[in-house]
Amino acid sequence: MKILIIGKPTYNVVLPISQYLLEGTKNNIQEKIEMSGGSAVVAATLLSKWQTPVSFSGVVGSDIFGNKIKSDLEAFGVDTKYLEINYEQPTSIKYILLNKQNGISTRVLVNDPEVNLTKYRYDFVPDYILMDGSDLNGSTAALNNFPKATSILMANFVSNDLYSLSKRCTYVVANSSFAKALTKMDLEFGKNKQIVNFMQKIKDLNKAEYVVTIKEKGVLYTSDNQVKNIPGIKLEKIIDDTNSGSAFFGAFSYGLINNYGIDASVKIANIAAGLSMTKIGYIPELSEVLKLAGLNEVKEDSNTEVTNEL
Repeated sequence: MKILIIGKPTYNVVLPISQYLLEGTKNNIQEKIEMSGGSAVVAATLLSKWQTPVSFSGVVGSDIFGNKIKSDLEAFGVDTKYLEINYEQPTSIKYILLNKQNGISTRVLVNDPEVNLTKYRYDFVPDYILMDGSDLNGSTAALNNFPKATSILMANFVSNDLYSLSKRCTYVVANSSFAKALTKMDLEFGKNKQIVNFMQKIKDLNKAEYVVTIKEKGVLYTSDNQVKNIPGIKLEKIIDDTNSGSAFFGAFSYGLINNYGIDASVKIANIAAGLSMTKIGYIPELSEVLKLAGLNEVKEDSNTEVTNEL
């Protein structure tokens, strides 16, 4: 199985803070954690850690941060042959203010140039193309060059270009903001008919199979002509929510690639996303996720809560 992941890497600087910063105050931050980031990078790392080989394609600058991202990916066994070096623009830097009281992260991008992949040739034909939506040119070229590949898109921001890209994909992992903008509808939990209408509107607008992530409300998706909802897993405390969406994207892709089916893939992703919030920058172990999901290497379907039929 050959897997291509496309996205824009960032170099993350995490600054844990004891409380929300007030304007005009002086604050002493005594801890700084640096790591490679970007949804595609996190997904590639997770898949490789979970013994699913991947090739990564994205753009970094010719600086120490780009070199660190490359070495971090390679340390997990990710193929970086298609990582492009841009000699004119720096690597994107993201500062993350992490509130230690509730684990909520606030992100500030610095040195975030508008760069996209320029080399679209690969010496293999991917079976799966994973895209985080941050490199539209590279993603579009891959879809054009490999129309038979199964494509999985992470849609976690609202834009017309991303919507156009989503219409060409096999699966879309969307956050609630993207899904609401797509349907021009709100989500009202507790009203099953409204939720069914919401998901039906998505199917009417887009051929892709949609999985909609809704933070603590969990996940909405369709299977066996039914709308299903898995609530988020219960945690004693959230430490860092930074990579939860990216972990979901990577783990969901893992399930599909390894033939677990849509129900079990969503279940795996939901658990991985929850566990990722229990430590700063944490990518959970596959064995831990499968154990909590009640799954093993014998691929099997999982039962989920059925809200109603389409």
